[in-house]
Amino acid sequence: MTPLLPVRIVAQLAPGSQLPYFGGGTETGWRWGNERGTIVTADATKTSGSATAATDTGASAVSATGVPTRATQRDLVDTGARLQKWFRSNLPELREFELRNVSLPDGNGVANETLMCDGAWTDASGQHVRGFVVRIQTPEWLWKDVNFTSHRMMYQALADVPGVPVPAIVGWDDEGTVLGSPFFVMDRVEGKVPGDTPPFHSGGWVADLTDASREEMWRDAVAVMARLHQVSASKFSFLERPALGDTGFDQDLAYWRSYQQWALAGDHNDVIETAEQWLLDHLPEERITGIGWGDSRVGNMIFRDNRVQAVLDWDEVSLVGAESDLAWWGIMDFMNTESAGVKRLGGIGSPEQTVQLWEECMGRKAKDLWFHSVYAAYRMSIIMVRLGKLMGAAGLVPPEALEEMLHYNGGLLSVARMLDIPIKSPVTTAWSGLQL
Repeated sequence: MTPLLPVRIVAQLAPGSQLPYFGGGTETGWRWGNERGTIVTADATKTSGSATAATDTGASAVSATGVPTRATQRDLVDTGARLQKWFRSNLPELREFELRNVSLPDGNGVANETLMCDGAWTDASGQHVRGFVVRIQTPEWLWKDVNFTSHRMMYQALADVPGVPVPAIVGWDDEGTVLGSPFFVMDRVEGKVPGDTPPFHSGGWVADLTDASREEMWRDAVAVMARLHQVSASKFSFLERPALGDTGFDQDLAYWRSYQQWALAGDHNDVIETAEQWLLDHLPEERITGIGWGDSRVGNMIFRDNRVQAVLDWDEVSLVGAESDLAWWGIMDFMNTESAGVKRLGGIGSPEQTVQLWEECMGRKAKDLWFHSVYAAYRMSIIMVRLGKLMGAAGLVPPEALEEMLHYNGGLLSVARMLDIPIKSPVTTAWSGLQL
């Protein structure tokens, strides 16, 4: 699912529209190492969600519709008939296969279309029922130059990696001949996903756990992420974009600079352009090629018995390297706690503790975290601009809220304070920041 990024929404929504929840209610500060700045977020429309999702939506079942996709218009009866025919043609060993309960998850995010369904069939051992998730390419993407096939290939590449659980891929249609768009089918993994709307720190099934259970859950999540980071980049050669640079890091930075131009579509933004130049002026000495999950956070994991059952969401996957994930995890943590005016639950480690645990798991120190933190906030800012333009074009937000998303979104305010870039903002309360 699209990362739930911070944005300050003060206007009323357009009639009949609904916004995903993007953050909290107070300004905070940020300091990594000896650097210091400020992150700002404020209340946005929120919805409560179920804690029992087992899909690749990247969050628990949440009634946040985001940008409308074809999921909101799809005839589920017709879709079910088409999928049943596809299952029978591609899995002939499942005799008398019947597709049941085709439905939309409560929260479909803003980046992809997802369907839930059950399959029933018989074989030599008897009758069986199995849950599936269908992931469908969305026609109007939040992302630039999307390679939808790479999502499916990530699950396939990780299928035999010990300690990095992912749903099993059942089949796919890359041509879009069945549903009108490419899709892939995977097994549904049973479990619970920490909610984003509102942040799981403020309530829900995670809050109901004991501190000890939450610590067990957090430790396993960080350990799984570290094991992902230890997988050789050669296993993900399909993510290589040699035309964009020599290393995975260079390719990712070039992609996001290109995304910036695409998202702004000719508009100028002094904060984003200043941040871009800062990144170019402060490049890490070692620019590596290594797997980067992208939207790295517990909200993109399925849990059962305090253990990770599946890692989800490859919208932002690249070969940028592990430190990018650590920085994104840290910023997203603050957006759902201090930035939201929400106290972190006992047992869930802070960003500092997450880095320390990750270093223990990896057997090495993290590098260039300040750079990657600025990079994360920069990416947030331009994603929010793109999202704002999509939502504005769809009539989901009134002009006042659209103005906020385009010019004062949480990513913009974050990177402005991190780099002391002047920006007009009505929120002024400071916070002491992060120290390692």
